[in-house]
Amino acid sequence: MDKIGFIGLGNMGKPLAERLLKKYQLYVYDLDEKNLKYFLDKGALACSSPSDLASNTSRIFLCLPTSTVVEKVIYGENGLIETTTKGSFIIDMTTGEPEITRKISKTLQLREINFIDAPVSGGPKGANQGNIAIMVGGTKTQFSTIKPIMDDISSNIFYAGEVGSGHSIKAGNNLLNLICRMATFEVISMLVKDGVKPETAVNIIQKSSGRNYATEITLPDNILSGKMFQGFSTGLMKKDAGVATKIAFANDIEIPLGKLSQELLKNTIDEFGENADMSNVALTYEKLTGVKIRP
Repeated sequence: MDKIGFIGLGNMGKPLAERLLKKYQLYVYDLDEKNLKYFLDKGALACSSPSDLASNTSRIFLCLPTSTVVEKVIYGENGLIETTTKGSFIIDMTTGEPEITRKISKTLQLREINFIDAPVSGGPKGANQGNIAIMVGGTKTQFSTIKPIMDDISSNIFYAGEVGSGHSIKAGNNLLNLICRMATFEVISMLVKDGVKPETAVNIIQKSSGRNYATEITLPDNILSGKMFQGFSTGLMKKDAGVATKIAFANDIEIPLGKLSQELLKNTIDEFGENADMSNVALTYEKLTGVKIRP
């Protein structure tokens, strides 16, 4: 059985790693003991540090909060750099910053270590179902080498371009998600205030030209159901939208809708904090408009 390493077993890392566990001997590392125990109980092998993990496998996946954390895992004390061998692949599924990703790749290339970005989009639901989008940045040779393993995670693997391209697209995607989410809540609130039931509005729009991820997934699964949990925090959305804003600034592109959506997100963060689930945006709109979207 081939050996795969996975670092970062949180809301997104967990379902991604579980899919690999079905076929590979999985070596895992996470700061949360509960996360490690979950995988140990399923047959994975826990490692004491990133360097310990790298000494057991040449295929290492990362799914971490930020690129800064990725740098720490690679270069910090007991980091991957200490034991990762030539020819190994480090696949970064973090929603990271393209420039940091390119810098890491350039540094590791000097040691003949492959570092590619492969962020995902589709949430825990897509990861569990095996159809989450994975956007890969690297050379075409790197992509073809690592794709067979990714095929065991999802049926939707895309080559994004040179290293960093995956992270660029992911940041842009999440900013677009935020824009569409805010616009959708605005319109649904308006329709509810005009006497339309929220379920009716969402069902019809989902079959019309205004459909988007918010009408397909966010509202039906997380808001109208009353669950109010998407598994993605306001702080992470703020971070991802911020990465996209950096890309726009670096390329001298104005993003008025992007800026407005971040200002609206700030209302939710100010009230509920950066650890709050993104579903809390619904509460912000209910407060702003005086209409109830939830059941």
